[in-house]
Amino acid sequence: MNKALVTGATGFVGSNLVFALRKLGWSVRTLVRDPTRAVHLVERDAEIVTGSLQVLETLVEAVSGVDVVFHVAGRVAALNRQEFYEDNVVGTRTVMEACAEQASPPTVVMVSSLAAGGPSTPGTPRCETDPDVPVSAYGESKLAAEHEASKLSDRVPLTIIRPPVVFGPGDRNSLKLFQSICMTRLHAVPGLRSMPMSIVHVADLCTALVQLSESGTRMQPTADHSTGVYCITSGRTITYSEFGRLAAAGLDKRVIVLPLPKTMFWIVGGVMEGIGQVRRRPSIFNWDKVHEAVASGWECTDEKLRHDVGYAPAAPLEQRFNETAAWYREQGWLKS
Repeated sequence: MNKALVTGATGFVGSNLVFALRKLGWSVRTLVRDPTRAVHLVERDAEIVTGSLQVLETLVEAVSGVDVVFHVAGRVAALNRQEFYEDNVVGTRTVMEACAEQASPPTVVMVSSLAAGGPSTPGTPRCETDPDVPVSAYGESKLAAEHEASKLSDRVPLTIIRPPVVFGPGDRNSLKLFQSICMTRLHAVPGLRSMPMSIVHVADLCTALVQLSESGTRMQPTADHSTGVYCITSGRTITYSEFGRLAAAGLDKRVIVLPLPKTMFWIVGGVMEGIGQVRRRPSIFNWDKVHEAVASGWECTDEKLRHDVGYAPAAPLEQRFNETAAWYREQGWLKS
């Protein structure tokens, strides 16, 4: 039986990955900061280790005896660059150091972000060999985390995946879009030309993570950085306008796409940034996220992933949005 450690297991992607691994018969250990948030993981017979990504001793214990470490944990919103650095860069370094201390180091599959590579040019999907040009502090921290991990790739087998927007059951970020459509029937987009983007359902991402753990290419310290890096998509490029229409269709509602000047997004982002600083709790939509929202595009190709491990999305986007909306309603997260 394969045994895995999942970091970030109480989060959206991490929880879904734990459930997917248990369905496949894997033995799963999880690293969590707050055990009270891990009841749903215990119900799936996952082993709980309480600890922090910054404490090497705890991580050495957590990775002991596992075959694969799925490093999913990471900070997506922060009050400043230092918070991104501590969680995304230092945390990743400590995970790799803990693995390197093992007599037989486990394979590490690290969940990074398309933001580490940076925006795409309309009509030209980003691929793994493109130069990395992140436009946000978040993207810069994920790229720095990749580089930290790669420093130990001569001792620890390492593969990195860069997902675009991930959606599906448990996703509270996309939930805000669904809720907004329910309440207003409007979908605001920055600028007159809607941004092309790739997205992926969380179930497909989990499938790819398992495939990469089994047969993905590993990073080589002397090779190009892109050697062990993979992009992933749902199989087709959409626009941010279509993202709203798909969500509305999943809700069985009509929506009006409302183009707004990009200045408006900077204003709203600034307001949310200020509120977050006052409350000392970062907003998911702030100036850093506006840098990503007004970019030229977030389109990528997963040709390499399909070729190397046989990845393919399990269902079309329309079905995935229907399933996501149904899940939100079942959980009582949507009121209409």
